[in-house]
Amino acid sequence: MVAFSCVIQEGSAAHQRGEELERRLRAHHDRHVPGDPVTVSWVPIRATYMFTEGRQSTSSVVSCAIPKATTLEFREAYMRGVCDIWTEVTDCTDHEVVVSISETV
Repeated sequence: MVAFSCVIQEGSAAHQRGEELERRLRAHHDRHVPGDPVTVSWVPIRATYMFTEGRQSTSSVVSCAIPKATTLEFREAYMRGVCDIWTEVTDCTDHEVVVSISETV
């Protein structure tokens, strides 16, 4: 099973558009690894509890646990795709989303 964990701020565009983000993350994974079950969990953080460079942060953190070994080429394309989805849906910049993959093999 593939598990996305999304740390977002309450009231943010990601918080308001969670259903669309979840739908697109599932479709993105299915394009890369068809047939894997996918879970998406949301961790909303109070708006004043995340800071970047000493100011209130507008960032989201999206981590994905994949139960198999991957290649650098796969990880780069996969994470780039997640970042693209996030920026398209939320109108944030690349600098406002952190994407990671963990291999849980």
